[in-house]
Amino acid sequence: MISLDTNVLIYAFDPSDYKKHTIASKLLKRAIRDGSPIAAQVYGEFFTATVRKKIATRLLANDVLETWSSMMPPLVSSWEGHLEARKLAADHQLQYWDALIIATCAEHGVTRLYTEDAPGLTKPLGVTCVSPFDAS
Repeated sequence: MISLDTNVLIYAFDPSDYKKHTIASKLLKRAIRDGSPIAAQVYGEFFTATVRKKIATRLLANDVLETWSSMMPPLVSSWEGHLEARKLAADHQLQYWDALIIATCAEHGVTRLYTEDAPGLTKPLGVTCVSPFDAS
């Protein structure tokens, strides 16, 4: 089962970087088709980033998330996930919030996370982290 990180959703939504937009759009279509779950935190980060960067209005960002979350169910983080995230962040020098996305995915059986935010990590907590843009 796959999942997508915030940066992939933003690139899929924002066509300003054509190459990344094309790659991210294909991943998003696959995730929607398969009903892939997305960490609830990712949805929150998408809203904040697109509004802050003026890629979307609050209303548009909310509408997009309502649509996506109906097709790609949100995954919630547990306290145990937060504990794992703290360990992962400390052991691998990751940002806490990036580690929490990985821990939430692991907790819910996601086996592959498409992200740019886990450089050098290949399979933390059993989640294969792949940057979809590296080979492009």
